[in-house]
Amino acid sequence: MSPVYVSHLSLTNFRNYHHLELDLPEGLLVFSGGNGQGKSNLLEALYLLSIAKAYRANGDREAISRTATEDPGHAQVVGVVRRERDRVRILVDMALEGSWDDGERPPHLRKEVRVDGIHVSAADLVGAVNAVLFDAEDIRLVTGSPSTRRRFLDILICQLDRMYLRALQRYQKVVYQRNHLLRQIRERRSRAAELDFWNEALVEDGAYIMLRRHRTVEELRPLLTELHGELTETIEEFSVEYAAGVPIEQPGEAELKRSFQIAIEQGAEREIALGATQSGPHRDDVRLTLGGMEAGIYASRGQARTLALALKLVEGMLLERERGESPVLLLDDVLSELDATRRRLLLERVERSQQAIVSTTDVDRIEGRFLARAIAFRVERGNVMTQ
Repeated sequence: MSPVYVSHLSLTNFRNYHHLELDLPEGLLVFSGGNGQGKSNLLEALYLLSIAKAYRANGDREAISRTATEDPGHAQVVGVVRRERDRVRILVDMALEGSWDDGERPPHLRKEVRVDGIHVSAADLVGAVNAVLFDAEDIRLVTGSPSTRRRFLDILICQLDRMYLRALQRYQKVVYQRNHLLRQIRERRSRAAELDFWNEALVEDGAYIMLRRHRTVEELRPLLTELHGELTETIEEFSVEYAAGVPIEQPGEAELKRSFQIAIEQGAEREIALGATQSGPHRDDVRLTLGGMEAGIYASRGQARTLALALKLVEGMLLERERGESPVLLLDDVLSELDATRRRLLLERVERSQQAIVSTTDVDRIEGRFLARAIAFRVERGNVMTQ
């Protein structure tokens, strides 16, 4: 397995970090500190190097510090990624053009991604460094809406497949344009025949997205079943199924395209009446059941937390298997919600990684044997200090 880890992180005006230069070694790293000091911001910045997007923000502009006195409206995240034989420098530069005070609309965001000084798209960043983020909101993977589970799948697959990210971006634009046209047809300002072009584009990328999601869930299933059993130490019946936005009888791309086209044709009148696209991968879900019952409704909080934890661990396992590299693991204050047994099982697994970064408000929740092998940092008001 090829060793990969982030050896240095540089932040400028990112969240509450005005300036930070931080060397990061391999192994288990523990960042402790009170709430609101910058622990989550640090992990979000590291995750940004993998997915080119501020994970906790509604938009990337929210990650840019509004209190910066030097170069306001501009933020940078720079990471050096070490591999066995080389290193890669990743830079994500974000700048606001305009002011937050200019009426109700937020300023325009300009974002630039560079790898070793070469400008790349978000899709081209795939594979530079893979990361898995665990946070306290992961329970929504079980209890939340289908969009949360779709996002989980999308982030995982995007780290494996550049074509998938491009297809997803095109598909989202097509749905937006097609919905606009559907409303115009409903209002008799356009003709139904104008849908043909958008239907073809919808089917082309939509079928690829659904097929890739289907195959990924099939790969996840045996790993997830096994890991869930280890974490629960029970024989509780568990199942995970891909519920596509279009019926899948034969999971091949040609067959999916035909099914998708039929669904569009059959639902045309309803879509025009609603002014919205009703079939396709934007309606997908991942169905999780425990004991034959829908986990999101019937699972206890402890069961849902364990299932969400298993999903994130399996995400890391699949990335490692597919890419031949151990992903960087980022655990953002998840230990406080776990009992002692789950904390031990989780830390035993993440400690095997090339680099695992854990944030916590209470370092006493980490067993002494793990702390003895870890490198500890303290975070206070946007400053990071070794302990």
